[in-house]
Amino acid sequence: MAMVRILATMVLAVCAVHGALAEDCSRPKTPAERLICSNDRVGDAREHMTVAFFLAYRRLVTDEHRAVMRNQQQAFEAKVRDGCMDVPCILEAYSERTLELEQN
Repeated sequence: MAMVRILATMVLAVCAVHGALAEDCSRPKTPAERLICSNDRVGDAREHMTVAFFLAYRRLVTDEHRAVMRNQQQAFEAKVRDGCMDVPCILEAYSERTLELEQN
């Protein structure tokens, strides 16, 4: 029963993080957001990165560290992801960010 509760909590938390990191596909603001919304491979890579973000975020102990991580994610989106104009670039950006998150 405890395992079910833990898994349910993780699923809900992933959904919450996903919602916080999700793009509005009805009104994409950048070319990168258009790619995320229109390309399944990019969407899948983004989902993988979102899970890695959540797991790394959960490992952090303090609110201060979590705030730093959120700021780093926003910087990644603004400086790296949004600089991509094609699928290979954004796939590489997500791959590198996912690896970085998994190693933290």
